[in-house]
Amino acid sequence: MTLSFMKIPLLITLFLAFPPAITQASPTVFADSKPLELAQFTPLSFNAWRPYKNPDRIVQVGMNKGQVLAIAGKPDHEDSYYQGLRGRWSRISDWYYASSGLNHETALLKFSGDILLSISITPIQ
Repeated sequence: MTLSFMKIPLLITLFLAFPPAITQASPTVFADSKPLELAQFTPLSFNAWRPYKNPDRIVQVGMNKGQVLAIAGKPDHEDSYYQGLRGRWSRISDWYYASSGLNHETALLKFSGDILLSISITPIQ
C-alpha cells in the first residue's frame, strides 16, 4: 500500500514535466488557413542534377555552360539579365529544363557569366 502511495507524486511530477501530446486539433486553428497549392512549395536546391534527357550523366555546380550543354542538351527556356552589387555588374543566365515523366518538375540552372552557380528543382502539376 505504501509503494503505490509513493508512486502518485512521481506520476504527478512526470505528468507536469512531460504533458501528453494533444492529438486532436481544434477546428478554429484551420479556419483561416488556405488550401495548400503546389506553387507554394519552395524550390529545392542541389549541388548536382541528373538531366531528364540523359539520366546517366550528372551536372554539378561549378561546371561551365559548354559542359552543361554537352551533358543536358539545349534548355527548354533561357532568360538572361544583369545583376549588380556595389557597381559590379554580372550577367546571370537562367536555364530551365522541364520533365514530362511521372514526376513533373522544372530544373532551374543559374549561371553567373559562364559558371553554374546553383541548381533548383520545383515540382509542377
